[in-house]
Amino acid sequence: MKRDSSEALTAAHEGPFFSASNGCLESRAVAGGYARITLGVDRGLAAPRPGQFVLLRLWEGPALPRAFSVLAAEPGRLEFLLKLDGALREALGRAAMGTEVVVRGPYGTPYESRLNHDRRYVLAGGGSGIAPLLHFAAAHPELTEAVAFGVRGRDVRDLLPGVDLAVEEEGGETADDRLRKRWKSGLGVLACGPEPMLRGIARRYAEEPDMYVSLETRIGCGFGACQGCSVETRSGMQRVCREGPLFACSEVPWLR
Repeated sequence: MKRDSSEALTAAHEGPFFSASNGCLESRAVAGGYARITLGVDRGLAAPRPGQFVLLRLWEGPALPRAFSVLAAEPGRLEFLLKLDGALREALGRAAMGTEVVVRGPYGTPYESRLNHDRRYVLAGGGSGIAPLLHFAAAHPELTEAVAFGVRGRDVRDLLPGVDLAVEEEGGETADDRLRKRWKSGLGVLACGPEPMLRGIARRYAEEPDMYVSLETRIGCGFGACQGCSVETRSGMQRVCREGPLFACSEVPWLR
C-alpha cells in the first residue's frame, strides 16, 4: 500500500527512524577490494533482522549516508562486508580504528517476513550480496537448504573463513553456476547480488514458486518519505526501503 510522503514523514517522527546512534570503528580486514568491518554501536540500537539495513556516514567528511546490509548483529556490535567502491566505502576502508560513525536504522522489511516458511531455500549470493544471506542462514537454519556463494577474486576468502565460495578467478565458476547445481524442484531461492545475476535467476526460474530477489538501489531517507528508491511491481510502485528489499520474482517482471 502506497502512502504519501507527508504521512510517511509523520510516521518517521513518531518512531525510531530519525534517531541516530554513535558508532565507532572497532576492527577491519581488507582483501581483494572488499573490507569486513565491525562497528561498536549503542546497545539501545535495535538489532537488525536478516535483510534489514542501516544508514552509515562518518561524523567528519563530505560523504552522504549510504545503506549497508548487515553481515552479523549482536547487542552493541554490527558487522559488515563492503565492496570498497564509492567515497564512503573507501573512507571506511582506510579510516583509523575508533573513527566515529553515525548509524541510523534499522530499515527495511526482514526477509523472514516475506518468505513462505513452508519451503526451504538455496541462498544465492554474489560479492557483498553474501552478507545478508549469511545473516539469514545463521538466524534461520530451518529455512536454509544450501548456499551458492561466489566472488571474483580469491583474496576475498580471507574475509570469510569457513564459508563455501566459488571463486571466478580460479576456475570461472560463479554463484549462479553453483545455484544451478544445488537447486532442485521443490526448493525456493533467495538471491542477493549484482543485478545481472538477479536477472538471470529471475528468467531461469520464472515459472517456479517462491523465488525471491533482494534488490539494491540508492537509498535516500531510508523510511519511505522521499520515495526515491521506488521500483515498479505488479501491484504498483513499491519502495525498496520499506516494502523491500526482498521481492518475489513474480512481483518484478522487469527483471526478466
